[in-house]
Amino acid sequence: MEVPLQQRIVGAIVLVTLGVIFIPALLDGSGYRSRQAQDVEVKEKPEFPPLNIKKLEPVATPLDKIVKQQEKARSSDKKQLHKKPVKTFALQVGTFGSLENAEKLRDKLRKAGYTTFVYKFSNKGKTSYKVRIGPEIEHDVLNKIKQDIRKSHKIDAYIVNHP
Repeated sequence: MEVPLQQRIVGAIVLVTLGVIFIPALLDGSGYRSRQAQDVEVKEKPEFPPLNIKKLEPVATPLDKIVKQQEKARSSDKKQLHKKPVKTFALQVGTFGSLENAEKLRDKLRKAGYTTFVYKFSNKGKTSYKVRIGPEIEHDVLNKIKQDIRKSHKIDAYIVNHP
């Protein structure tokens, strides 16, 4: 064997031997107990008052807040609804002296796909029957229907307030 290789092997053996002797002396675990020992006192049973004696207030969640806001909005909407009724319109397509003729036109328009009804009207002891389409909230919708009725059925209709 060559001399430098022998010297390296002998040096490695000496270092391992020193490590085996001195490392356990340095790391004997003497500081382990001081680092790990902690005094913790735990009571045997925690003392809580019974739930029926202590009254707890409910905790408000974000969902509860949203529900309350919606309820306030609804209650204010209900108040506003009673103050101002919703205004609706109908398209009057005919006025008849007999119920039979009014119902014929109503049925004809229903077959064409319109929501039609007969409105009974009395004035000065004389009864008449008005055929109307609707009711609708938007005036523009009835204007479109009015144009369609004029083209398809050749009926001049006009928009009236729905009772």
